[in-house]
Amino acid sequence: MDSVGERLINLLKAHRTIIAERLSELNLYPGQDGLLYHLSQNDGLTMTELVEKLKIKHPTLFVMVDRMETTGLLKKNKDKIDKRTSRIFLTTKGKRQISELSRIWQSIEAQLLKGFSKEEISTVKTILGRLTNNLTK
Repeated sequence: MDSVGERLINLLKAHRTIIAERLSELNLYPGQDGLLYHLSQNDGLTMTELVEKLKIKHPTLFVMVDRMETTGLLKKNKDKIDKRTSRIFLTTKGKRQISELSRIWQSIEAQLLKGFSKEEISTVKTILGRLTNNLTK
C-alpha cells in the first residue's frame, strides 16, 4: 500500500526521531521544547494555559514541569491572586536553552527542506495546510 497517510506517518516518524536525537544533545525530551517555546513567548503561563497550548493532558504536563524544574529549567510559583493556580516561569538556564533550541529547529528545518525550491516549499506548506484542514473540519 502506498497511500498519502502512510507517507505522512513515515515522515512524522522520521521527524520525531531526528527531533528526539537533537533534543537529547540538550538533555531534553520530546515535548519539553514546546513547553520552553511557549514560555519564551509568554512567560508565567498557568498549567491550564499550557495544557491548552501544548494539547496534552494535565498529568503529562505535571510530570514534564516537575522534571524540568528538577533540572533547573523552570520554576513553578503560586499565582499572586489565586493561590490554587500555579504559574510556570523560565529560569536563566531555561532562557539560555531557547537560543539552542532555535538553532536545532532551524537545522532540522533546513535538513527537511534540502533541495526544495522556494516555490516547492510554498506548495508543500499549502498542501499540508489543506490536509490538516480536511481532517480537522
